[in-house]
Amino acid sequence: MPPPRAKLAYIKGLRAKNFSAFTLAEVLITLGITGIVAALTMPALISHHKKIETSARLKKFYSSMEQAIRLSEIDNGDSREWIKASIQKDENGDKDFEANGRASKEFFMTYLAPYFKYIKITDGQNFTDKNGNKTGSGTQGSVYLADGSYFRFNNGACMDFIFDANGNAKPNVVGRDTFVFYMCFSDSTRKSVCGNGNKAFCTKRQAYNNRTELINACKTNVYYCSALLEYDNWEFREDYPYRL
Repeated sequence: MPPPRAKLAYIKGLRAKNFSAFTLAEVLITLGITGIVAALTMPALISHHKKIETSARLKKFYSSMEQAIRLSEIDNGDSREWIKASIQKDENGDKDFEANGRASKEFFMTYLAPYFKYIKITDGQNFTDKNGNKTGSGTQGSVYLADGSYFRFNNGACMDFIFDANGNAKPNVVGRDTFVFYMCFSDSTRKSVCGNGNKAFCTKRQAYNNRTELINACKTNVYYCSALLEYDNWEFREDYPYRL
């Protein structure tokens, strides 16, 4: 037990010390500033993450398709000789999306499925819009992949592959999360679409040979954006024309 005078001096010493603490106002101001900084930086971080993720999925899809074609050619011969059905039409001469879906699925199951990893495949369907017009509603058969992406078929002059990097999530817009690829079966169509008569699977490149031309083409027609990304090694550069 310290003597009374020593105890009193000790208490006075404690009172003399400058103990500081944050006030409620200071805490609220700090939280407010933190929130503003987060609000300003989060969109950029999210956009950067989307670009990286989409880039990786595009690169993986393109590589997987090229590998599947090479492996299939060992068993099924040159892809120029593969059998692809013509565009299927109904009795009225309109495009039959269900029949085209079946033709696309048969092509995939015959030539690509044994060499390609996927989760499930769905058939194409016919729909009728409010005006009574038949439409495929963008679907002629879809192949779902393990990373959450999928691609649709379009049985046209070439076999078109419409790849959606984030699956059914929005925006589902070509050039933003959806990108178009082609598989053509003759030297002439490969040259006119791919710009290379020897390339079985490609982006819509045609005669564009430099990046400036590809950027302008992508701005004019989003179907060329896949070619721009391929030119940039599947990276979304700062001047990419569309927001993901």
